[in-house]
Amino acid sequence: MIHLLQQKLGSMTKALEILYVMENVKPAARIIIDEDKADELTSLLANLIAVKSSFKIKKEVDKNREYSDKGTRLPASSKEKGQLFLYISKSKEKAELAKKLEEENKHKELGIALGYPKCCSEFFEKNFPVESKKQNDYTLATLKSSEGFKFPFYTNITIRHLDLTLLNHFPCSFSCKASITKAKRHLEVIEKHSRELGIIFKGMLKGAVVYTEKSGVFLLRESSLNKNKITYRGVMSSTNNSYYDLLKKSETIEIIGKNHIKTEKDDIKGIGFMLFY
Repeated sequence: MIHLLQQKLGSMTKALEILYVMENVKPAARIIIDEDKADELTSLLANLIAVKSSFKIKKEVDKNREYSDKGTRLPASSKEKGQLFLYISKSKEKAELAKKLEEENKHKELGIALGYPKCCSEFFEKNFPVESKKQNDYTLATLKSSEGFKFPFYTNITIRHLDLTLLNHFPCSFSCKASITKAKRHLEVIEKHSRELGIIFKGMLKGAVVYTEKSGVFLLRESSLNKNKITYRGVMSSTNNSYYDLLKKSETIEIIGKNHIKTEKDDIKGIGFMLFY
């Protein structure tokens, strides 16, 4: 079922959101889909209710990540091509409620209706006025509200551009207990349907990450920590730029702080550094 949904949606993350609803792990899900594919997907969702948004979304793709959290609303009647939100649930009332809360821009209430922790829904609403005007990416805001730089892999939302995450919300901190509990439950569902996929998720979500607001995301593979130094073998990057060159040419970085690292040749400041274990 996972791979059939992934094939139709072109996204593992979206496929899993629907699966969580099917498995009664989430009360409702919200996914974005090309408007001309919405009806076809709806026909596949046996025993589920899918309600379309009353507007379209035109996604703004970040070329440094080939992924974006940001989009512009268009009227449903617009001739310009766009995407729709589908609100999916086993209950028509819950699907309709999610749609209504979205229309009313009630961010906290929408998050709760989608099964996100209350603390994280409040975090999103609190940071929305600032982050929505930038990339609408709350990852560095999450890091700011987190203590230290070492966190359980369950809350790793930094590689969404690789279609790998156990959460579909921004946690209020990378140590958020409610988010960790939800991520563990999601992993159980994944492993129930595909043990191999579960192994991939656990392997990819562990490791060191250098995260920037506008200049890409960099995974330091096979990383290990010794005091305040990280050694690694290879870099997976969402873009090829000066950050990538610096990290690729080093095999060790020194951690000055969660927003400051030092490579063998230069300091890198104003970034986010996280180590997921």
